[in-house]
Amino acid sequence: MPNKFLLTCAAATALFVHGSPAATPPQFEVASVKLSKSGAPGGNVQLTPGRFRGSDLALQWLILVAYKIGGFQLSGDLPGWTLSERFNIDAKSESPASDDTTLLMLQNLLEQRFKLTMHRETKEGPVYVLTVAKNGIRMQPGTCVSTVADLPNECGNSHSGGSIQTLDWRGVHISVPDGVGYRSLAAQLSNTLGRTVIDKTGLIGTYDVHLRWTSDSAPTGASPPDDSATPSLFTAIEEQLGLRLTAARGPVEYVIVDYVERPSPN
Repeated sequence: MPNKFLLTCAAATALFVHGSPAATPPQFEVASVKLSKSGAPGGNVQLTPGRFRGSDLALQWLILVAYKIGGFQLSGDLPGWTLSERFNIDAKSESPASDDTTLLMLQNLLEQRFKLTMHRETKEGPVYVLTVAKNGIRMQPGTCVSTVADLPNECGNSHSGGSIQTLDWRGVHISVPDGVGYRSLAAQLSNTLGRTVIDKTGLIGTYDVHLRWTSDSAPTGASPPDDSATPSLFTAIEEQLGLRLTAARGPVEYVIVDYVERPSPN
């Protein structure tokens, strides 16, 4: 899915709000955004302290990452090119920065290069609550050991074989309230289910997650399930992880895009 980045110039004079200078949004020192010509499916992202690199990324996907939301939380004025056109990005800050600060820089780049304007809305809606099952967790404590040298936080691997889905994730947090959402199990489940998952497990450590389930629908042309004994996602979560999902209602945050345009060439 498409994407975008670029540095922004700080205002020459400070702006004051209620008598206090407004904070200058963090920004990348240098950034490159180029239209991808590869036509490759999917995309690749590398997020390291103070740096964001990616290939073949759609703008819609970048918005999801920058604002830490799932696809079901994004709506508004989104022309077709925001999903069909892909971009290659390389952006870095002057010095190392936290994941949260790096994502704020990404938000700033989207605003500057794609003229992105948006607003947030929080509404009560259907959610799932994640708790520990009555027999306790079945996950072992684990540590993230990345197979990619310069991506220390990328320790998950998912695979789809027809209707059979697998998720193997080493050293994952159940939720990361102040970090990169897609690196938590709750966020992964939110995206899979298309509904916000609220973590109420009370688990604060990191765990090794090995999950195998049958999805409700297989991709077009996919072969039938190769294992009729593979359970549904809800059953698998309880039997294999010792966790439980319960339907409820709760706050759901939405990002509504008001305006966006194609970026100018670098």
